[in-house]
Amino acid sequence: MSLHIFTCEPGWENILIDELGRVFPGSSSRSLGAGWIECRPAAVPSCEQPCVAFASQMLPGAVPLAAPSISKWTQLAGDRLIEALQHHEGPWRLHVFAVTFPKAPVGSARCRLIGESIVELLRKKQRRLLRSRVVEDDRPWAADEAFVQLGLATPSEGFFSAAPPPERVRLSRALSRFPGGVVEIAPDRKAPSRAFAKLAEVELRLGRRIAVGETCIDLGASPGSWTYLALARGGRVTAVDRSPLRDDLMANPRLTFVRGDAFRYEPPEPVDWLLCDVIAYPERSFELLETWLARRWCRQFCVTIKFKGQDEYPKLEAFKAGLARSRAEFYLRRLCANKNEVTAFGRC
Repeated sequence: MSLHIFTCEPGWENILIDELGRVFPGSSSRSLGAGWIECRPAAVPSCEQPCVAFASQMLPGAVPLAAPSISKWTQLAGDRLIEALQHHEGPWRLHVFAVTFPKAPVGSARCRLIGESIVELLRKKQRRLLRSRVVEDDRPWAADEAFVQLGLATPSEGFFSAAPPPERVRLSRALSRFPGGVVEIAPDRKAPSRAFAKLAEVELRLGRRIAVGETCIDLGASPGSWTYLALARGGRVTAVDRSPLRDDLMANPRLTFVRGDAFRYEPPEPVDWLLCDVIAYPERSFELLETWLARRWCRQFCVTIKFKGQDEYPKLEAFKAGLARSRAEFYLRRLCANKNEVTAFGRC
């Protein structure tokens, strides 16, 4: 039975375990510590492109490793990497990471030193690999890119994972191209609220920002954090809400304000971006996005699904199935900026 390792924000382990049981029926999952989950799925995959919303990162086909020092980690993981990529000719990227939280057993400095030491080992033993290594994590995946990870659960225990291009593509809804699946967004005191960080994070995960002149519909826009970011990018925004936005946003010539119900609004023509961070029951947000996708009203989308309690999380599985039927390129993830919510984003 294969072994997959998933990480999550500490405190969300049981929620992720429950979701893994729904995504991989017949699997066996357990917590290995704060932010680390072991999953042993059934021999035959039940889902060709699994979508795991509450995971930060996935290490597919993980191999447990143990090493007492940075030099031993370098040798052990470096040899594994060279073996995994011996026949790979295309680009690849390496992540060495740990789950970070106050008083975490592994710090970022240790991960950085091990990563740098592995690169130095390659410089001595496999220089050809350095020429094709991707070092910019905000660079979108290449079609033929391999993905190598070393996750450190403790200073001396961790997991090695190497996903060749076909597997990386198949698992694209569970894998993140950011180390440990963590995307940090700098604060912006000019934004109406911290909610702007969700949309900024989605832009990075998609590898595509709202472009100058693109059309955006922001449903349930008030007080206007997503409209604020879209306008800052140079977009043209139609904001729909029962309440007006902040005065400076309302005065922007690229903003059109429509007073009304976000769930009843229909665009006169397709737009580049559907944005929606409205507070609503999950089913209403599901239905809204599925309607927009079915009618081809948008080219990209970013929609927050908000929950009142944990008992609503299983409803996500039907939503995942609906997104799959839409044939959109979609992702469903609890963002670093999310609270008791997840965000659906992608392209039509």
